[in-house]
Amino acid sequence: MNLKRIHSTSVVIDDNGVLILGDSGSGKSDLALRLIDSGATLISDDISICRKNSNNIYLYCPPEIKGLLEVREIGIITVPFVERIKLRLVVNLNNNNNNERFPKDTSFRIMGIKIPTINIEGKNSSAVAKIKVKLNEIRETI
Repeated sequence: MNLKRIHSTSVVIDDNGVLILGDSGSGKSDLALRLIDSGATLISDDISICRKNSNNIYLYCPPEIKGLLEVREIGIITVPFVERIKLRLVVNLNNNNNNERFPKDTSFRIMGIKIPTINIEGKNSSAVAKIKVKLNEIRETI
C-alpha cells in the first residue's frame, strides 16, 4: 500500500515537509501555529496522509479538514494550506525532559523509507528554531 494515515500535524517550511508526531495534548497543533507564525504553511492538522512515490514520501491532508487548525483556547481556525509536499523531517514531541543533550542522528521509518528525526520538547520556546536548524542541516546533505 502506498498510502498511510498518521495521527500527526504537518507543515511545510521552504518546500520541506515536516511531520510532527506526539501524543494527544503534546502540543502538535500549538507548535504548528508557532511555525506558521514564523513563515511555515499548514499541510494538515491532526491527521496527515503519507503517500509513497518511488523513494519519497509526500504529505497530504484528508479532504474534510483541509485548511483547518485547532487552536486551544480559541477553537478551530481556517488557515492557508498546501499539499503534495515532500517529507524531509519528522519531529517527535517528547515533553518529559528526557531528551539527550547531544543526540545521535535518528530516523523514523515510514513505508520502508527512513526520514531524519529529531526529538524535542515542543512546548519550549526554542522548538521552532531547532526545527529550522535541523532542516538547514538536512539541506546541506542533499
